[in-house]
Amino acid sequence: MTAVRAPLRQLTARLERGRAGRATLRLRQRSAVIDAGFEAIERDSDIGGVILAGALAYRLFVFALPLSFFLVSASGAVSRAVGAEPSAVPRTIGLAGVFTKQVASAGSSPASWWVALSSFAVLAYATRVLFRAVSIAHALAWQRSAAAVKVPSRNLGVFAAALIGQLALGAVVGAVHHRSASLGVVAVAAYALGAAALWLAVELRVPHGQAAWSELLPGSLLYGAGVTCVAVFNVLILGRLIESKAETYGALGTAATFLLAFFFIGRIIIASAVLNATLHERRIRGGA
Repeated sequence: MTAVRAPLRQLTARLERGRAGRATLRLRQRSAVIDAGFEAIERDSDIGGVILAGALAYRLFVFALPLSFFLVSASGAVSRAVGAEPSAVPRTIGLAGVFTKQVASAGSSPASWWVALSSFAVLAYATRVLFRAVSIAHALAWQRSAAAVKVPSRNLGVFAAALIGQLALGAVVGAVHHRSASLGVVAVAAYALGAAALWLAVELRVPHGQAAWSELLPGSLLYGAGVTCVAVFNVLILGRLIESKAETYGALGTAATFLLAFFFIGRIIIASAVLNATLHERRIRGGA
């Protein structure tokens, strides 16, 4: 009987998959939005979106390390020069602020200027590596190939400016929220739009097929909304989790927590590129 039941179970499973597939096909035929969503998911799977997001998370982590040392050491050096308190500087810059708390002891070192200069050099290299990774991810999403990806200095400058702009936005939002919770909600919405605008500038400097700037807006808005959600998660959950669990789980637990947040950002970057590429291809097919 066991030998008979096994083929029957396999046949039943195939029939159920067939019914589910037909139901999905009918649903996709009825709604263009649902069809586009499934197409984007398929494209993401084809290019290995999860793996690409993991690679971006690692590069974001490598980028955040020299950034944190630079912010802390530079703020410490400047504060001693002007006689101000350095601890308030890195406190209001979102995920970078959480990160800098883990290396804040560098700000009290007498050699802060040397730490700032050396960390800035490493930061410049890490920024280039991160931009190349973002460019490769977009090339795979748009062209299914990253063989011809290059990193011109001008494009790298735009990417670096966008990162600085996003850090500045985070600092403003943190300062506004610290003064007024109601104004903080408005500032968060402004942060989402600002991050979307900055990411649009980046998307115009990475592979994006023949798409016009207006065709990149959906992915940019997705990025703005996504990183805002991650920023809120970092402030409300991640920062408190690190502070409460740092002594329990040590440096490895802290690093794993950061990598989780960076993985979320990586998934948002991949999703924005996949969304724009999918919608662009559908427009081309619809106009053909």
